[in-house]
Amino acid sequence: MSEARPWLQWHGQVHEHEVSRAGAVNAASSRRWARIRCGQSVRNMGEQVTTNLSIRVPWHDSQWNGTVCRDPAANCHCVDYKNILQRKSVSRELRVRGKPFASFLPPCAKESGGFLSPEDWYVEHQHPYTGIERVAETHGHLKKTIRRVPRYTALGVPFRWLRQENRESWVAPRVLRMLPPEEDPPQGFKTAWVFNPALQAAILDAFYEPVEKDTSLALFYTKGAHPLGDDISRLVVGVGSIERIGQVAFYDSTQGSVSAHPIWEREIAHSLRAGGEGGLLVPFSDYLTPTGDEDEDARRADLAKRLVIEPDQDRIAEFSYRTEHITPDATIGVLTRAIKVAHYLREDGIARGSWAAAETWLNERLSATWRLRGPNPGVGAVLEAMGLRMGVSLVQLAASRDPQFAADPWAAVSQVLDGVTPPPHDRFQADIAAFASQWVYYKGQPERMELARCLSRLAITVEQARRWWEESLRSKTAGNGVSDREIIDNPYVVAELDRGSRDSRPVSFATVDLGALNSGRQVSVLSPADRRRLRAALVATLRRAETQGDTLLGVPEARDRVAKIPVADPVVVPDGWTRAEVDFLSERVVATDGDPQWLQLTERRDVADRLQRKLRARTNKKLPSLGEQWNDILVETVKDTLAQGDRFDPNDPRTSAALNEQADALERLTTRKASVLVGRAGTGKTTVLGALSRGTSQQGRVLFLAPTGKARVRLESRVAEGTDVMTVAKFLHSQGRYDGSRQEPIIGGPCYDGHEAVVVDEASMLTEDTLAAVIGTFGAGVKRLILVGDPAQLPPIGAGRPFADLVAHLDPADVSEDEDLDDREIRRGALARLKHEVRAVQGQQSDTLRLARWFTGDELSPDAESIFVDMVERKAQLTDLDIRFWSDARSLQEGIAGALRDHLQIADQDDLEAFNRSFLMEPYKRGWVPNDPAGAEQWQVLSPVRRDVWGCDDLNKWIQSTWRLRKLEQARRSNSAAGPQEIIKHDKVILLENGEREGWDSERQEKISGYLANGEVALVRTVRRNWRNLLFAGRPAKHTYNFHGRHFGDGESRRTVVELAYALTVHKAQGSEFGVVIVVLPRHPMVYRELVYTALTRSRRQLVLMVQGDGVGDLIDLSKPTASVTSKRNTNLFRLAVREGEDRPYARHLVHRAPDGELLRSKSELLIYTRCLDAGLHPQYECRFEPTPGDWKWPDFTFIDDAGDAIIWEHLGMMGDPQYASEWDKKREWYLNHGFVEGESLFSTEERGGLDVADVDAVIAELRRLVS
Repeated sequence: MSEARPWLQWHGQVHEHEVSRAGAVNAASSRRWARIRCGQSVRNMGEQVTTNLSIRVPWHDSQWNGTVCRDPAANCHCVDYKNILQRKSVSRELRVRGKPFASFLPPCAKESGGFLSPEDWYVEHQHPYTGIERVAETHGHLKKTIRRVPRYTALGVPFRWLRQENRESWVAPRVLRMLPPEEDPPQGFKTAWVFNPALQAAILDAFYEPVEKDTSLALFYTKGAHPLGDDISRLVVGVGSIERIGQVAFYDSTQGSVSAHPIWEREIAHSLRAGGEGGLLVPFSDYLTPTGDEDEDARRADLAKRLVIEPDQDRIAEFSYRTEHITPDATIGVLTRAIKVAHYLREDGIARGSWAAAETWLNERLSATWRLRGPNPGVGAVLEAMGLRMGVSLVQLAASRDPQFAADPWAAVSQVLDGVTPPPHDRFQADIAAFASQWVYYKGQPERMELARCLSRLAITVEQARRWWEESLRSKTAGNGVSDREIIDNPYVVAELDRGSRDSRPVSFATVDLGALNSGRQVSVLSPADRRRLRAALVATLRRAETQGDTLLGVPEARDRVAKIPVADPVVVPDGWTRAEVDFLSERVVATDGDPQWLQLTERRDVADRLQRKLRARTNKKLPSLGEQWNDILVETVKDTLAQGDRFDPNDPRTSAALNEQADALERLTTRKASVLVGRAGTGKTTVLGALSRGTSQQGRVLFLAPTGKARVRLESRVAEGTDVMTVAKFLHSQGRYDGSRQEPIIGGPCYDGHEAVVVDEASMLTEDTLAAVIGTFGAGVKRLILVGDPAQLPPIGAGRPFADLVAHLDPADVSEDEDLDDREIRRGALARLKHEVRAVQGQQSDTLRLARWFTGDELSPDAESIFVDMVERKAQLTDLDIRFWSDARSLQEGIAGALRDHLQIADQDDLEAFNRSFLMEPYKRGWVPNDPAGAEQWQVLSPVRRDVWGCDDLNKWIQSTWRLRKLEQARRSNSAAGPQEIIKHDKVILLENGEREGWDSERQEKISGYLANGEVALVRTVRRNWRNLLFAGRPAKHTYNFHGRHFGDGESRRTVVELAYALTVHKAQGSEFGVVIVVLPRHPMVYRELVYTALTRSRRQLVLMVQGDGVGDLIDLSKPTASVTSKRNTNLFRLAVREGEDRPYARHLVHRAPDGELLRSKSELLIYTRCLDAGLHPQYECRFEPTPGDWKWPDFTFIDDAGDAIIWEHLGMMGDPQYASEWDKKREWYLNHGFVEGESLFSTEERGGLDVADVDAVIAELRRLVS
């Protein structure tokens, strides 16, 4: 018996009564052994030893009630967990949907997918090393072991504690006794996990030791895989009390009744029940289950967002690794949010339950957690920051030994460090002795000790404490000049200025607020209305707004957002407070006193001021002409870059007009110190840049920059050979202006004079910070800055929309509010627009671009609506556009499979050969090898989101498991699949961060190093041990780059550097082009005009549009100005743009808005519409006119006469364009054929060099006669 329990032998004698007949050690006995080893009884340890647990569960559509999901196909979220991904069979689960675990056990069961099961069920455990030959001697005897799981029980596994890399750094400081030594695994076997079963058992026992029955809480959460939104990385779904920690169990063995190897999953029984009993289970299913009423479903889905309980961002690690200890501060944050959710549940009346009782239960636990927290939760972390090794462990053990420790931790610690009382364990003696001189020094520095006490009031990590204790680290995160006294006087400074680091999140406002306000104490440290607190809350709110694109907020919106910060004491900013405290705010926040009143971070104001000063000065500064023959250079450029099979005739009237427009643009771009080139897709922007690089006066003097790796590759293929091209990040990195650890730019002074001109392509992707950082590097030698882009594309991910704001400054949409009327023409001289489309498909117009025009915000051609008719009535005749409709996961997958079959000749899931050939792989021996870097760009699936059945995460898994299933199963057996996505050889992947990477040159047989950019796509060429060699698109075929298995993530807190890329979000694809693109468009709030336009313009040969529904109505709605997200951002670059409210959230200088709020497409249409209103007319703008089903047009303005008949007014803004004029002739004929009479029921106005207001007034006069 004793041989089967070496972990018990390690700690003392084994008594027979402590082992059950089945061979499992009784849980109570196990904990008693732990108490003996600590020399302390749990009952005497004091409240401070108690801990709460986070328990990860997969998403379930029936409230985790111990049944198979109602719709297993629709629940794609659970497969985000690797074990479920490997084992879930949708077809099998569909046959038993809704059945209890007792009749069918889905793979989610072992992941606590039935933690609310009202019935017992059984689970089968198979040791993961079983069947591996190299560990046959140590693990070959282990058998499948079946255990009964009691009802209302979760299965916990503390993964972080069991990883080898954490044994010394994480586990040892937190375990209050000696642990058994580790054993080396057999030769040739590598594992990331603790190998010795005795050590495993001891660690597991130590992990659960501080958990107290009926006192400790269980916080159940799901990771990012859920239907509530991509931006919620951890979603708490329930809170209950822990009622029991189950017995430790061991695997059955062929060598006897039971083995020495513990089963890691431990039973955690809890009090939680549905309906508000024993805690709070958030009833998401009541809100998200379809009711049959689309409007009601939408209302409930919107209300469900209020039920989100999300941990603070600096607490994410506590909600990782499946099961983990949670600090009181993290618990308080969750309980505070949960109380609000209980209130909302009572208010909504959608889900039945005793929500008042749940609210009472939560309030009681919140009070208990405040008592447990104590006044100085960060004292251990601060001691380590001061230099005391294992300070956290010392404090934990001291707290467990002394019930009075929490009353004054610093007094107790001082007694130990001064030698008055012995340390709680002999192992601390050496560290205390080494720290002695530092401790004496600090005791003689009253202000430093005061800072230590101040920081210890915050529940911060050791890394966070070091950032604020060590002055050199403090200056890196907060800038120079933040003194100890400032932090002592205002601890909220920590939340205001902390920027975090690569591996440590910034200290949040909620963390500081708990320490500074300490609402759990009878006497608060400060008032909830303290101005330091209110300012810090505003700073936190403005920082979060910047991540969402806004560089400022109106005061009403800011106050509303601050009030929603989930803290125990709500933050209330009184009306007028920002005006009264303008001086105090000014150190961090700019507060205006005008109308509207708005707030902006001071550092953001400085960036905007600096950026607009430089852009104003440069765009207004004229330069002499370079004297180039741009037309000839353009012809040469087109010929140099012409794809095989394409035709080019410079004498063709349409081509000639485009070349003339491009030549004029080049002359304009090169005669200003800063200039802008805009044009929608297919108008030849890259051709213009190619010509610029070939100009004799500019050869070798132009540096081309692109925001992504793929945009760089595309640009490099168009410019002259030898031209310098790099990513923006690499350029800034080379100038010391890029922080690689935080992946963000650094704004500094002039340092670059390497080229006379700098061109930035895809400039709409640049944030204010990035553009300011680039311009800030320019010395006197950089004479020209040229920004190139398309403002119709997605705005940048981050603060502002500088490219769109600059274009609007040079040529504002709302002329009536132009603040610089005198120099408008000067400004326009710095802007070049390309309007002529040059991209064609086998000599015909591109139907993809015809559709894309609807989403540009530009004026439409007269017969633009014909593309929608063609998409429905003449799908087979479309050139490079294929539209398909879907309704659910199955029809979506069938549609994508059909597109791959029709456009890439990939037949079915057994057609691995065709699948590999679609990536240009070549047969090699008995397999395949990717040799062509362009293979990764041959086709691409795009989605607006990551989650749900239409999101790229699920689509990636589906594509991989459909066409690479056999290879995936082989990789699983050989343990060569990398990361939670199980990336295998030949998979298509994408890089997620910028930085230098080591690689291999196969031709020269030598190591190389290269700067790789976020967004570059690749194929996994080879797998060697734990390394993957990637072949990147756009790079030499002889170069591969090396990535370790850790770069593929661990599904928890480790940063993922590489992930699957068969499907990408549209944001990730911006700046890239692919041969065939399949765009998935669901009915989803994340789908808006700029996203659709960006997706439509990613294809080179063929675009397949997968639209949810059965028609094009949603597409038409998405093309309207009201569907724009760029124009809704708050910025003040050049002109102030603040949302006026939900009904008018648009920037006036980016939209054409009439006095009644109607948004129009052009300035001329705005003038016509406004003059109609002034004349008492009320036109309907772009109202669909359909005289017979399926035959319709989209008139500019429609009026209804007294008889109820329609009168149409079409405005023709580009009659100088022959194609435009031709389309009007066709549309005019259509009107006449349907009974309209010119001058009576059909009117038109034209622009040929400008709009004649007299013509407009003449039509209005006639209309007043007809409709008044």
